[in-house]
Amino acid sequence: MNKRFFWIILLVAALTIAAVVSQLMFGKNSLKQQHKIAHDIEIYQYQIDSLQHAIDSCNLEIERLKKDSLYKEDLLRTRYGMSRKGERVFQMVK
Repeated sequence: MNKRFFWIILLVAALTIAAVVSQLMFGKNSLKQQHKIAHDIEIYQYQIDSLQHAIDSCNLEIERLKKDSLYKEDLLRTRYGMSRKGERVFQMVK
């Protein structure tokens, strides 16, 4: 009877371990799924960092446009081809 009880306990333990391992390998929260989620988190964190950098550069541009009149004038002249009233503009052809 004692040997029989030992084998039953051993069988139950083996089935429990098999169930746990199968859940870790193939279940909803498997190791593969957790690895994929960790990888996705890294990708999203990289995107967040790059977007934060873009936001910071836009905020810097806004501050320069609000406070720096020479910067604003340079942008208007070079990017948009504007000039002051009565000013002659010469364009260089390459």
